[in-house]
Amino acid sequence: MSLKVDNTPLQTTRVHKVSDLDAYRGAWRALALDAPMRSPEWLLVWWQHYAAPDDELCVLLFHERGGSLVGLAPLYIETLGNQRNVRLLGSGDASTNHTTWLAAAEWENRVSTAVAQFLLGLFPSCHCVQFDSVDADDMAINATVTYMAEKGCLVRRRPLHNCWEIALPSTWEDYLMMLSRTQRKRCRSLHQRFFESGRVRVHKVTSSADFQRGFEILLELHSARWGEPTKPLGCFSDPRFREFHETAALELLKRNQLQLIWLEYDGRPIAVEYQFIDKKTVYSYQAGMDPSVIECPAGNLSIMASIQAAIAQGCESFDFSRGDQPYKAHWRATPTACHDVRIWPDHISGRLEHALWGMQNLAESGRMQAVKWIKARVSPRFIEVWRRMHSSVTGKRRGPRKVGRLQ
Repeated sequence: MSLKVDNTPLQTTRVHKVSDLDAYRGAWRALALDAPMRSPEWLLVWWQHYAAPDDELCVLLFHERGGSLVGLAPLYIETLGNQRNVRLLGSGDASTNHTTWLAAAEWENRVSTAVAQFLLGLFPSCHCVQFDSVDADDMAINATVTYMAEKGCLVRRRPLHNCWEIALPSTWEDYLMMLSRTQRKRCRSLHQRFFESGRVRVHKVTSSADFQRGFEILLELHSARWGEPTKPLGCFSDPRFREFHETAALELLKRNQLQLIWLEYDGRPIAVEYQFIDKKTVYSYQAGMDPSVIECPAGNLSIMASIQAAIAQGCESFDFSRGDQPYKAHWRATPTACHDVRIWPDHISGRLEHALWGMQNLAESGRMQAVKWIKARVSPRFIEVWRRMHSSVTGKRRGPRKVGRLQ
């Protein structure tokens, strides 16, 4: 049944304390359509671990005239010295994907406008509005940004890595037919040699009792693949990052939205996938594998097992997250652009930062074009040798969102 939307202004409530949101958690999940990284289980746990002492929670609740909750905007205000900036919950190191305003059907435009009006009311006490890592085609945030620009605000966008997603068919065999002939033949061969033979077995965390074992394997194999002297556990070397994910993963496990899967080869863990799931999509977040295993392509087997499981669960898409690694296209994922957005009021300080961001964007665009030009003219072998030399000299590896896993 469709909702009738009138023109009465929405009632906007700003929530300052997490405890005041307890009564709205169920409605929050419903508006988010149970998307894991839009849920209170993810965003409020992020706030618990990442909020600085001077930061202010700023979750906006939008009610219609009859009192029903029809929208929610997950925001906070960050204080840096004398500056106060409005940001999205989940920003920064946690790498939250697909954050947006939540709205009931047919209320999307009203909610986006209400968010914009609230943000305009914060100027000039707030210095800047920062939307990090948002989907370029997100209609809700774009509507807010457009409204604020029409009211005289200054806007800049900075392109980021794309987010990649596979549109899944209903069967594994139909999916294989989407792949290139070479890739399809290889997948069938690998499936027969390792899965059907029983040499590689798939294990999945299903309860809190076996969560700790799965999380330890994630840390161990992620470290084996991405660890370096200064960061022995890769991105999990940061205690705050590690503790946030352990807490959020347990919360999502309670709602059957965690996919922590590992592969064992002859009884030995060789690859692990850290993922989330809702009714339609599996979201791949992090992974690890043992690079010393040369008897089988652990990375490929891990991806195969994940995609096959997603199809078996009736999912419609498999989200590879951000990062333009070549292996994603091999698995028939398609890209969606992501970007950072900055919005300033039109005053001297805002105009200066707006201009500075523009110059930085031009410089970064020129650097990326130069890298593409070089890559198009040298062999992949030369690039790989250069990366190994760079790693041996600096002790740093390319991060897991920058290195392909196709073996």
